[in-house]
Amino acid sequence: MMVSESILTEARFLMISILSGAGMIFLYDFFRIFRRVVHHGTVWIAIEDFFYWLFCALFIFAMLYQENDGLIRGFAMGGLLIGMFFYNRFVSPFLIKYAAKILGFLLKILGKILQIFIKPLKKVKKLLKKLFKLVKIGLCKL
Repeated sequence: MMVSESILTEARFLMISILSGAGMIFLYDFFRIFRRVVHHGTVWIAIEDFFYWLFCALFIFAMLYQENDGLIRGFAMGGLLIGMFFYNRFVSPFLIKYAAKILGFLLKILGKILQIFIKPLKKVKKLLKKLFKLVKIGLCKL
């Protein structure tokens, strides 16, 4: 028994909606991971969220325009919500937990490596300040 072309088109559109919803939450996970590793205030979080949702609105508009000639269909919005829900419920917690740990570990290592290079620079800065002070005192005596 053959399935009609229009049903296959609608099923494809539903799958694109589900995957788009999951992709949007996947993108938001990067913000969540970043926020766990680098703590920042509510103003920055609000700015990040504003631009994230602006991007999502444009993405949804483009997806609807390309796949459905711009028509808003209930099952497309439902597909987005289903994709968001299942990704957020089953994948996101593990991704955030382990990616934040790995990124935090890598940033600690990077911080220690940078300290190795910064420590001598601090000594050079201290010596340059003393030298500048001596030169300044010498110039004042002239």
